[in-house]
Amino acid sequence: MERTEVFRGIRDSIDGMRIVDNHEHLSKPFIKEADYEMDLPMFLATGYLHGDLVSSGMEPLPMNRMRNRSGKEGAEILEEETLARWKKLYPHIDNVRNTSYYRYRLIALHDLYGLEEEDIDDDNWKTVSDNIQQKTKNHLKWCLEILDKMNIYRAILDISILGGVPGTRLIKDERLVQAVRMDGFISGSPQAAKHFTDNRIHSMDDYLSALDTAFEKVIEAGAVGIKSGLAYRRIISYDKVAKSDAERVFTRMPKNIGLGVFSTTATKEQKMLEDFMMHEVCKRCAKHKLPFQIHTGIQAGNYNTLTNSKPTHLNNLFQEYPDVTFDIFHGGYPYLQEAGLMAKYFPNVYIDGCWLAHISPAAYKRGLDEWLEIVPANKIFAWGGDHGILEHSYASLMLAKDLIAEVLANKVNDGYFSEKIARSVAKKILGENAIKVYKF
Repeated sequence: MERTEVFRGIRDSIDGMRIVDNHEHLSKPFIKEADYEMDLPMFLATGYLHGDLVSSGMEPLPMNRMRNRSGKEGAEILEEETLARWKKLYPHIDNVRNTSYYRYRLIALHDLYGLEEEDIDDDNWKTVSDNIQQKTKNHLKWCLEILDKMNIYRAILDISILGGVPGTRLIKDERLVQAVRMDGFISGSPQAAKHFTDNRIHSMDDYLSALDTAFEKVIEAGAVGIKSGLAYRRIISYDKVAKSDAERVFTRMPKNIGLGVFSTTATKEQKMLEDFMMHEVCKRCAKHKLPFQIHTGIQAGNYNTLTNSKPTHLNNLFQEYPDVTFDIFHGGYPYLQEAGLMAKYFPNVYIDGCWLAHISPAAYKRGLDEWLEIVPANKIFAWGGDHGILEHSYASLMLAKDLIAEVLANKVNDGYFSEKIARSVAKKILGENAIKVYKF
């Protein structure tokens, strides 16, 4: 069989599969009263591409459209804002046309917004921008259409960096489920505890009791997992710390500390407290059988410390808590091999390709190709969009489907396994694995 025929057969079969989107920050798309209307500059420069634009030399560009602009005068003001943003944005577009964060968005512009030319330029941008504004005026109807088009079975949302009980502002749709962040709790913030309980916090025992209450409440509200993104501000190495040592730090902390997660670094003492609390969160994940999603690898945006986020830093947690299912995000990129080996070593560790497809298609293919040779197929989650804008996730999924089909087709053509096995693997990594692990 021709190589292209094998690819096409696998790719077509993927289109009929149930997709589990393992990680998203989507909230506004599914809140009826949200301000979600977009234009092309907002579509392009919101999210990951903004980091590339800043890296290329652009000054950070505010993307929020002004609200409550009604009538002819309001429309004219919005049009002026769009034009002003485009003029600031366009000179930098040529610098990033080569990056994946730009290239994959063209998929959505072609499929969803009628871009007929190969790329955006100063002649056609306005037509596309008008199409985006028109479609997103009724954003809820439009986003539900996109969700249908993506054939999403479940999408795991991480929509509150503050943590707290999953809210009710989202529309009721069984496809939308939530993982809850515990980073505020881990950072030792009594203010974080208030997102879960009104109990007064005077001691470490009170704080741990509040953590118990938090788990009970999020489970009752239907949370499917726990999440930590502390790799954005500290090394993800969590030592065993005695409760007495952690309590000594906790009692000296100002009670109005807010959320420590927002600080850029963790002091030596704060790290001690956070290390203790991370172990406490793991214990409760084990008790309640909640999967634990942990950010590893590249951090979004600019100006961070990449080596803080190596998956191997988590080795002791994987060993200490065999009853916790650890979902290791982003393939650990650029530490793809290390992340794969963690999933190979430990029965309780799963490797997750969320975000990775549009970070670098080449890295995604390289990682998946190797993981399929070293990691059991039931231990791989292939895709999650990791966006706040659904159209970006649509583009990422279309890209990921092509990349997965290409990797699997190459395995078939190289005689590594049959096309039947390739299709079975695709079904597992795109949905069935997550359905089992997250008990959908």
